[in-house]
Amino acid sequence: MRGFLKNTRTKEAMIVVLFFVIGVAFRLWFISLAPQPPYYDQDEYETYAGKIMDHGMLASNSYRTYPYPLLLAVTYTVVGFGNRQAIFFLQAVADSLTGVMVFWVLAHAFRHSRARWIGLLVYALNPFTSGYVGVLLSEILATFFIAATVVAGLLFLRRPTWYRGIIFGFCAGFVAETRNAAFVWAAVPILLTLFWVSWKKYARAYVGVLAGLILTVVYPLYVNWRDFHEINMTTVDSFYAKELYNGAVLRRLPPFTYWYPPDVQEMYHEYYSEFYPGRSTAERRAIANKYYEKAWAIVRSDPWDYMKVRLDKMWYVWQKENVFFYSEPGFEQHRPYTYTLNLTMLLLAAFGLIVSRRGPSDMFRIWTWWVIVGTIIYGTLVFSFSHAEYRLTIPFYPLLFIAAANGAEYILQKTQRLFP
Repeated sequence: MRGFLKNTRTKEAMIVVLFFVIGVAFRLWFISLAPQPPYYDQDEYETYAGKIMDHGMLASNSYRTYPYPLLLAVTYTVVGFGNRQAIFFLQAVADSLTGVMVFWVLAHAFRHSRARWIGLLVYALNPFTSGYVGVLLSEILATFFIAATVVAGLLFLRRPTWYRGIIFGFCAGFVAETRNAAFVWAAVPILLTLFWVSWKKYARAYVGVLAGLILTVVYPLYVNWRDFHEINMTTVDSFYAKELYNGAVLRRLPPFTYWYPPDVQEMYHEYYSEFYPGRSTAERRAIANKYYEKAWAIVRSDPWDYMKVRLDKMWYVWQKENVFFYSEPGFEQHRPYTYTLNLTMLLLAAFGLIVSRRGPSDMFRIWTWWVIVGTIIYGTLVFSFSHAEYRLTIPFYPLLFIAAANGAEYILQKTQRLFP
């Protein structure tokens, strides 16, 4: 029996590796269909990476967080600056590993044999995250660490030790540092563990979680103090003032929007301290307060209209009409199919959450369920106050695929009973 189980596990491991390889190959082929223009935000990340390389791997940026540029800098140190194909390959590997983590979570949290294979297959061949493999943007890195946070959280629930706590805290904190938009999201999986793992009984484990979180903020704390004389865990230019203003001015941001209204262009022109060497902390606060006030003036001028736009964005931010961010050949022709495919996945995920909530009170399943629900609530509410680009929710898609796989498994199960 042991030999049979061992053989079965070996076969399963080989299939998982096969899907991982397929996922990498699919992504590299997929991005070759629509090579993206090498500018806009990508230039800013790469410029920051160059600055990091020039300053002994420790450099600041007033409005870009450090994890993704640091990844670029480390990679470029090995393969040469500007070797974007190496980055794309690395991102294809990372996103395919995310698919393996989707498989692992389904196997260990929901324990549906068929659902885990559905999740692995669908994630390996999904176009939504795959389209971001071919750009120098932080979505793939954030996606990877969100999935890693769920895996680390489940391991922490299983055995709450200080070293597992460090890994859990580090993964959650790294997500927060990679994406300012997801900064508060790190609290969702960590706070939910308190319902099953007592902080009094496992104080050392939670000290580990805190230590992991602290590790992720050491870099910005140091460079921001050194270069800007500020104690700041993210960026010295307030991300939140900027996004509140953008969210008030920009009602919807259609795909491939390159030119913003004059008010927004003016804001970008004066907002970033990176372009104004010597700007003081007081001046940065004055700029942030200026745009906070501008945003609130828009809200006060027509509160009902502002709320209607928020409600629209709550739906809009989860929609996907395009799979490539900057340009997409034949966009108008396959736009309806992309939208329908994404909508189908969202509905399947919603159904999966409904059916997977029922069942035995297993803490792993319930914790994961609440992390997914909490993530959806977080993205829906928080992103509605921003400019609400489609890509904001991309890092949360592994969790949606986990839910969708459960929904698909339930439908297959009922179908087989009806048509044995």
